[in-house]
Amino acid sequence: MKDKYEYRNVFTNYLPLAINNDSIDKALNVANEIGSSYPILAIVTGTKPDFYKQAPLVTEAMKRHIPYFVIDTGQHFDNTLGYGIQEFNIQESVACNLQVRGNLMEKASELLLKFALFGKIFKEKFPGRSLLPIVHGDTLVAGITPLSWLFGLGQKVAQNEAGLRSMSPKYVRKLTLSEPNKDQIEEFVNSQFDSNHWFIARDEPFPEQVDTWICSAGAQFFFAPTVLNRDNLIREGYPEDLIYVVGNSVVDAIEMKRRSKPQSSIFDLYPQLVSGPVTSSLKGSSTARNEWIRVDIHRRENLTPSRFSIIVKSVIELVKAGYRVILIKLTATQHALEKYGLTNLLDTLQSEYPRSFVQTPLWKEYGHVIEFLDSGCCWLELTDSGSMQEELLYFPGVNSVTVRLNTDRPETIFEAEGNVLAPPVSPQWIVEIVKRVDQNKIPLYNQRRKKKIYGEPGQVSPRIMDILKKHFDENYNFYPWLHNRLGLWKEPDTEFTYL
Repeated sequence: MKDKYEYRNVFTNYLPLAINNDSIDKALNVANEIGSSYPILAIVTGTKPDFYKQAPLVTEAMKRHIPYFVIDTGQHFDNTLGYGIQEFNIQESVACNLQVRGNLMEKASELLLKFALFGKIFKEKFPGRSLLPIVHGDTLVAGITPLSWLFGLGQKVAQNEAGLRSMSPKYVRKLTLSEPNKDQIEEFVNSQFDSNHWFIARDEPFPEQVDTWICSAGAQFFFAPTVLNRDNLIREGYPEDLIYVVGNSVVDAIEMKRRSKPQSSIFDLYPQLVSGPVTSSLKGSSTARNEWIRVDIHRRENLTPSRFSIIVKSVIELVKAGYRVILIKLTATQHALEKYGLTNLLDTLQSEYPRSFVQTPLWKEYGHVIEFLDSGCCWLELTDSGSMQEELLYFPGVNSVTVRLNTDRPETIFEAEGNVLAPPVSPQWIVEIVKRVDQNKIPLYNQRRKKKIYGEPGQVSPRIMDILKKHFDENYNFYPWLHNRLGLWKEPDTEFTYL
């Protein structure tokens, strides 16, 4: 009988794990000095934000003589996205490069298999030695790594930046595609600064909201940036005694980059970014603003046809209204411009307004972002980045307008009052909210009044490391069984044979 099935290969040819035994041996030597079974911390990186938000943990682990190494997914293998490892000088600490490649599904499946494989290799070489991974935030790495570790080795992980849950102002339910009037804009804006006017809306960002929920399920220790994040986790049933409100390690990264300037200035790379008179190049405008609006749009949901075209049109309107705009074109942004045929539109805008509209690729160094935001040449960031919403609270002269229908950092709005949502349902919504910020008609804290809700620079990562060191010193068991957490008894710290 003829075979009725069609057969196809499921897996692509995976690149091998790249294991640096020197980094592993160095961590083992430190651990052996403390005790024969002392745990090792595996600081996990994958995406560009991971490099600078996890780098302060590397620094603090070294200071506290905590045995550690870095596991990098290797998914950012180009010199721009992956430069953070060199910029923060953590390349010598990388014990394993997983060399993950492909699209979202391919990276997820490859990461699931490879991360557990590295754990098994480690356990085989060093039986009786616990290894605790600490992942960051809401990236694919944070979502898949805990699953891999839990299913592959029966252990849980720690999560830096835990409890991120998206919320949306209740007013979004009233939004329509018609142009808003003044009263509608004011009602929407004012409602955002009352925490009672928000609801959980975890549909977006995708896949980040999925990743952060999965990560929580596989986490043993939760390092929450704010009380709101802690309350999210408690509401979902996670153990309160293992949730620590510590702030956000991004504030430590900002401090590190302020102390260590980039070798080449961003103004050397892009001399046109220096503030200066622009009215002569603006057609009939007499109210031009010298400082820049920096636009950073890359979320998947904002790159859908309707939203993206609305955002691009709002950029054009802002430039024509007399504002100076710099558009940062990430890879995804560039692809969307090409896909929807908008590249020529922006190129024409740049030729007509050469002193008011600039397009650049993604800036290679995080230090360049810090330099520019500190320079006084930027008065507003128009963004859909979660991390930028946090970071902008620590730049007194820069306002934040988030182009989204919801946000996973709602505390930056109703607690810190340093951010505001502009819904991408029409260009007018975005443009009018920007104008209101410019005219001080929106109650954003600026200058020295911004609330530092994510902790003081230089204090967050030390707090995380102090907590982990306490658990390490107590020989904490990382297996997930409830009898361990309740203190009824403790199983031997060995791998289960059936896993």
